[in-house]
Amino acid sequence: MTVQETPPSRHTRTGPLAVVLLAAAALGSVPLALDGAADPAALATVWLVTGLQLAATPAVLLLRTRPVAAAVLVAAVVVAGLLPTLVAPTAPLLRYTGVNLWPPLALSTVVIGLRLGAPQRRAVPVWVLIAAGTVLAARPWQPTWVDTPIGLLHTAVPALLGLYLAARVQMVRTLRERAELAERERVLLTERARAGERTRLAAELHDSVAHRVNLMVLQAGALRMTSPDQPVRDAAEALRVTGCQALEELSDLLGVLRRGPDRTERPDEAVLPAGPGLPVGPPGELAALVADSRAVGLPVELDQAGDPALASPVVRRTAYRVVQEGLTNVHKHAPGAPVTVTVRYRTDQVHLIVHNGQSPGPAAGGVDLAGTGTGSGIAGLRGRLDAIGGSLRAGPTGHGGFQLDARMPSHVSTSTG
Repeated sequence: MTVQETPPSRHTRTGPLAVVLLAAAALGSVPLALDGAADPAALATVWLVTGLQLAATPAVLLLRTRPVAAAVLVAAVVVAGLLPTLVAPTAPLLRYTGVNLWPPLALSTVVIGLRLGAPQRRAVPVWVLIAAGTVLAARPWQPTWVDTPIGLLHTAVPALLGLYLAARVQMVRTLRERAELAERERVLLTERARAGERTRLAAELHDSVAHRVNLMVLQAGALRMTSPDQPVRDAAEALRVTGCQALEELSDLLGVLRRGPDRTERPDEAVLPAGPGLPVGPPGELAALVADSRAVGLPVELDQAGDPALASPVVRRTAYRVVQEGLTNVHKHAPGAPVTVTVRYRTDQVHLIVHNGQSPGPAAGGVDLAGTGTGSGIAGLRGRLDAIGGSLRAGPTGHGGFQLDARMPSHVSTSTG
């Protein structure tokens, strides 16, 4: 098994870099501030503040896991570094405050981490400390044209810059998430369309091709049993065997189409109505459908009443498929059983019943088709009827027979078919 290494996160890469930059900013400000200074107290204060800043610098590594604690520590060090200027505003200390780049860099960093990683109600202490640092740096009680702007540039401006950068990061994240969501939805819709097309093709193959091959096998079996000519019987047997093999292969193909390459078969999956490019069953073909079954020895009676023109094309096509499925099932599971196909066309509804009695015995020619189906024909019919607002009841009768009872609205827009 191959184990893929997880790439380091952006925080893992930028955290140490931020520590190095902040440490360099803290140490680099000392020579500039103490250039020519001889006050021992000022020297000690500058080094003390620098030490605090260096000690607090590693806290930025905690912004991902403990953003509030890290931000409070950094903001407190910023305020602590400004307190000496409040007690003893000497020239070296004021100069050090003006050239020290650690406070603005640290504040921008922790504000970004705080904004992205912590609830804002928990960030109140940090903003209180930043406000206090802004007041100490700007010195509003003793404003000057130099110290006040520099103080704001070292405290308030970095905090606002951090908020802006955090907002930009959040916006980029949101746009990326939306793009990923849109891509996932596109893939799902594409797969759904492919699955629907596979299911529709499977239904059409099951309804049309499988039915015709079933009839061909039955006719070949009957010819083998009745023909006096041995070569004809041999050819009929070869045709029957080939037809049975074709049915088995077709069954496998239908299973692949319904499942798809990476899906588990769902017997209750809805079957869409046939599209405009696939075979349909006009109302006049119901009689031909019954005649085909009667020709291979199945006693079928068609009882049709009403005007087929009352039903829209998709409804007539669905009725054709119901009769086709019913007769195919009789051929497979109850060969020789008497069948009655009842169709009633009304202005608001088409009612169709395919009822067969108990089979008197094996099929003509010894042809057994019971194991050649996919087992999903009834489920496919139910899905087809659901798609046009109809219903299907299917089940055994009390005397060893079986019945399909389908009801569907007379008119369904052809756009649904």
